[in-house]
Amino acid sequence: MAVEQFVSKTLELLQEEREAEIEETRLWQENVSLKDLQDKGVCLLKLHIGSQSTGLYGRTVLVLEPRKHLGFSSLPSNSFGPGDIVGLYDTGGCAADSQVGTGIVTRVCQASVSVAFDDTKDGVSFDTDAVYNLLKLANDVTYKRMKKALNELNGYSNGPAGNLINVLFGETKPSSFSQPNELEFFNKNLDDSQREAVTFALSQRELAVIHGPPGTGKTTTVVEIILQAVKQGQKVHKLDYKKTF
Repeated sequence: MAVEQFVSKTLELLQEEREAEIEETRLWQENVSLKDLQDKGVCLLKLHIGSQSTGLYGRTVLVLEPRKHLGFSSLPSNSFGPGDIVGLYDTGGCAADSQVGTGIVTRVCQASVSVAFDDTKDGVSFDTDAVYNLLKLANDVTYKRMKKALNELNGYSNGPAGNLINVLFGETKPSSFSQPNELEFFNKNLDDSQREAVTFALSQRELAVIHGPPGTGKTTTVVEIILQAVKQGQKVHKLDYKKTF
């Protein structure tokens, strides 16, 4: 029941967030100048097609660049990234009636942004001599993925993640291995608290949390846990927000 309530409420909040994002994009298009949109990092103005190619599944991939003959060799500061949904507009603005098509950003570098368009779906045609504006739109890719994951969680049963789900939603208590393996640490410089955290994490069946103030060696501890898990033949899937190691 806890899972069903969580999924139902989260889907409701997710839909509200999605609608707010769409409304924010609409207000930008109607009330904010193109220059201000570019200053916010959500719009790139006066781009031309540097090259055009056919990508995966027959999509047309455009490499859009600033007009170098006018002295612009790099893109202005922006928040575009791979996976973003964008609208391509003629130089009349970024309103719906001036939209040429929508696509997905595949690559961003200092001097260009690459966008994939599905010709068969949108019937898009491009003028290599034209000048375009590019605007970030509400991204429904993340929304669809989150919605799919929530629906799968709601109907999940008898799978390998079943015990973990029950622990996370308070249905059962975490469990540990009765006889944890003796460890020979890779990093000989770990202090006692780090060694204890490594041993604890590897002894847990479903979940272990390592916490502490900044600079106390949490990342170093996680590296040791990964090394030990690999040594034991376990599969490791590392996810993080910022850290890379």
